[in-house]
Amino acid sequence: MKKIFTSIGSLTISTIVFAQDSIPKIPTAPQLTSDSKIDHSLNNTSTIESFVPLFAITLVVILIIQVTRYILEHNLKNKIIDRGISEQLANSIIGNAVADKKDDSIKWAFLLLGLSVGLTVTYYTIPLHFHSLAIITFSIGLSYLAYFFYLKKQSK
Repeated sequence: MKKIFTSIGSLTISTIVFAQDSIPKIPTAPQLTSDSKIDHSLNNTSTIESFVPLFAITLVVILIIQVTRYILEHNLKNKIIDRGISEQLANSIIGNAVADKKDDSIKWAFLLLGLSVGLTVTYYTIPLHFHSLAIITFSIGLSYLAYFFYLKKQSK
């Protein structure tokens, strides 16, 4: 039954994401201007439009995984309660989940902060091509380094 719902949901989501309202325009050849330079004013949104469905599908998949994980953890807790497992064993199984969730939240905060700093620096310096990727990669690396130091400080 779960497979049927998952299949129907994924087909519905993919249909919604890839739905189009209008007929796609046929690209025309670049027009020559008076300076005999090629006019590069073609629609540049095609690259952005190709990543939006991938981003939306990724978010939906992450949502499905998180909901499934939450349901399975809830079922595990109920089974632990029903079986009457000792308190020490239950704490060793369930107790780490709370600390892990806090650390995951901090990790994502560091990661998104590093990404936003990298994108901001890229926006204001306006480098081209690989330079912007290097700036973003470096800022994400620094955010992971900050997270590492945070974990090291927490373990002391």
